Amino acid sequence: MEGIITTFQYPLMFRAIVLIAICAWASLLSHKCISNFNDGARPVFPELMEGRMSRPEFAVVVTGMGFGWVLAGFSQWLGTGLIAVHLTLIATDCLGAWSPNKWVALSIGGLWGALCAFGTSLINQAFAALPYNFLNDLTQISTPALPVFCVFPAVAIASQFGAKKGIITAAIEAVVYIFCTVVGTVVVGGIKISLYPYTFAMLAGMICLMVYSMKGNKGESIENDSEELNLFAKNAARIKGNWIFLCIQGALNALGIHILAQAYQPYVLSAAVQAGDLSTFNLAMIGVIIAFIPLIVSTSLATGVYQAVGLTTCMLVGTLAPTWWLAPILGFAVEFLELQLLGLLGKGLSKFPELSKCGDHIRDSMISCIGLALMIGSFLAANAIWGAVGLMIVGAFYVLNDVTGQRLPKSAVGPIAAVVVGVLYNLMIFVGFVKLA
Repeated sequence: MEGIITTFQYPLMFRAIVLIAICAWASLLSHKCISNFNDGARPVFPELMEGRMSRPEFAVVVTGMGFGWVLAGFSQWLGTGLIAVHLTLIATDCLGAWSPNKWVALSIGGLWGALCAFGTSLINQAFAALPYNFLNDLTQISTPALPVFCVFPAVAIASQFGAKKGIITAAIEAVVYIFCTVVGTVVVGGIKISLYPYTFAMLAGMICLMVYSMKGNKGESIENDSEELNLFAKNAARIKGNWIFLCIQGALNALGIHILAQAYQPYVLSAAVQAGDLSTFNLAMIGVIIAFIPLIVSTSLATGVYQAVGLTTCMLVGTLAPTWWLAPILGFAVEFLELQLLGLLGKGLSKFPELSKCGDHIRDSMISCIGLALMIGSFLAANAIWGAVGLMIVGAFYVLNDVTGQRLPKSAVGPIAAVVVGVLYNLMIFVGFVKLA
């Protein structure tokens, strides 16, 4: 089916074994308070570590903060055919939190990995058994992903430096996109280079973003008191002390994304895989790394708990690796390098506040763009399934979720609504209210 990845280079059993290992290890590290994926839940971990919260209390909080994102991960799988890290690593945050000991954490984490790996074929069979198989219609959810996502640098610039600079950047991206579309390829020294429009448009936007960020920096530094610095040093030492656990996790994540056992930014990755060119995804990952450095470094140094995917460089080197066996080696190496640089990154961020703020704006713009793209795609999918009725249902989901305090993440509400449209449409067929043409 166009839009959904159904053909994989590596066999299911190999991908399943890797995914089982990823989930088992992530669950163990969550249980031991070494790493977790949900950045919002990370500040809760010291409450357990320092005895201010019991494990059941801790687990309830972590699960409550992660449940919506697991649903988002499931909807991402439906739209791409790729098992998203939100489906695997946020679930293992919760499983590790509930586990009474490390052996249970490893076991139930591994079982979750197996369910994710082998359960997808069962879900495909369930869709095929429906009166109307709407799985192919759900592929339209990812249709707007790349066109909308590639303008995130312009949105970030508008948010941080004003609408005028954002509009200028958007115009530059549009010119670059049109140029690449018209020219197609260039030859440099006998080497033929394909000008992929989304890749180069996004690159132009990122260059503008970095230029504005560096020019906007006035050299102020963020002052930290001695007590905070001591806490940061203590937590940095704790994280570095767990280097072998974290480097193994980095190796598994790099291998997982290389063989597509799991996916990071699945809507961008699936479109890049379908196009046969990962440069768009790799460039997007550079933006992700820049965006998440302030958040991950600050929360890690404040809590002593690291990110389950580190600074996400393991995901970038995983896709860049020329062979599957080199991917985990590179993932292990970059994770080790990250840990050694953790303290320096924290100090560096305090010296360049404007660049540090840039990360927040990049992250928010990415979330806004992908949220908008998925909402548009969900309307397209719902229209393909049930026409105007589908559009009405998705619109109602979006508005009701918004006015009730966004109980579902914005990136999840549209895809979930589209699935509901498909289920209701099949139910109406079953009871005879709707007849298939």
